[in-house]
Amino acid sequence: MATKFLERTNAWLESALDALSPASCAACAGPCGGKRPFCVTCGDPTPAPAWELEGVPLVTAGVYRAPLESAIGRFKFGGHSELSRALARLLAPRIRPFLFDPVAFVAVPLHRSRLVERGYNQSALLAARLTRELGGRAEPRALERVRSTDQQARLGRDARTENVRDAFRARPGLVPPRVVLVDDVVTTGATARACLKALKDAGSEVSLVAALASV
Repeated sequence: MATKFLERTNAWLESALDALSPASCAACAGPCGGKRPFCVTCGDPTPAPAWELEGVPLVTAGVYRAPLESAIGRFKFGGHSELSRALARLLAPRIRPFLFDPVAFVAVPLHRSRLVERGYNQSALLAARLTRELGGRAEPRALERVRSTDQQARLGRDARTENVRDAFRARPGLVPPRVVLVDDVVTTGATARACLKALKDAGSEVSLVAALASV
């Protein structure tokens, strides 16, 4: 009862904030009418082609180029954690057709040293927001990154696979039976595949990989 009351209260507060504060573009921070995440000048994301990772469908909000590239950069590196809301609303409709039963959203984790440096895990914020849009629950501790790795963006395709090999582990007792894996950007898919392996080794069924963008 208390949980439903809090959910209704949060929904009311979000609606009030929408009405009282002018919307800004997630990419350029300029004025943006309505509930659109991007302004007319920045335009809409380019749709991404269908893709699978180890037999698991990958769903994204679009291709990693403007305006998504700018929005993700602000969200991930610019300290704009509040963009999780607009970006989750952009991604949620792509995920909804794949959901038939309640699932748990599990984010690709950061190593604790990177988490301290950045202040938040953008994928975990996105996963939490997706539960607001789609239901289910977020399980931010189901996966852990057991060793620090180099930034994937600096590495070639083969090096990326080796960089994240055995870098993730599912925490016993915290892994749901059915999950959606959430990431920010999928490039070669090496990180997502390493997470898929850790989840599957723990007996979890991954029904979908959801990311803001793919390259």
